[in-house]
Amino acid sequence: MHITPEKIKEAAEALECTELKSFMFQEPTAGPLTKPRRSSRSTRRSTRGTRRSSRGSRRSTRRSHRSTRRSRRSTRRSRRSTRRSRRSTRRSRRSTRRSRRSTRRSRRSTRRSRRSTRRSRRSTRRSRRSTRRSRRS
Repeated sequence: MHITPEKIKEAAEALECTELKSFMFQEPTAGPLTKPRRSSRSTRRSTRGTRRSSRGSRRSTRRSHRSTRRSRRSTRRSRRSTRRSRRSTRRSRRSTRRSRRSTRRSRRSTRRSRRSTRRSRRSTRRSRRSTRRSRRS
């Protein structure tokens, strides 16, 4: 039995929308059989140049990112150090205030004690005078 194009047509009509029909009208999936021609030297050079420039731009962007990170870190550190110094100055001021208060209190207490001693001396003097007067009379 010889296969003719007519018989193929008849079979395709009979099958209607089966694998054979879909195979016949399928788009070719394979690429071109011939190898693509090598690009010219100038195009190769230009592509190399663009690659190099893109690499350079990437490197420069990375460097800029690094530098910005470093600068941010340094600013954070400086802020922390300023905060610490402010805290230390506040603490020192508080301590000086406390010491001043304590010295004032101690001075007051010494003044009071001196006054009290003076009063007691006066009172003893008065009492002695009064006893002397009473003895004389």
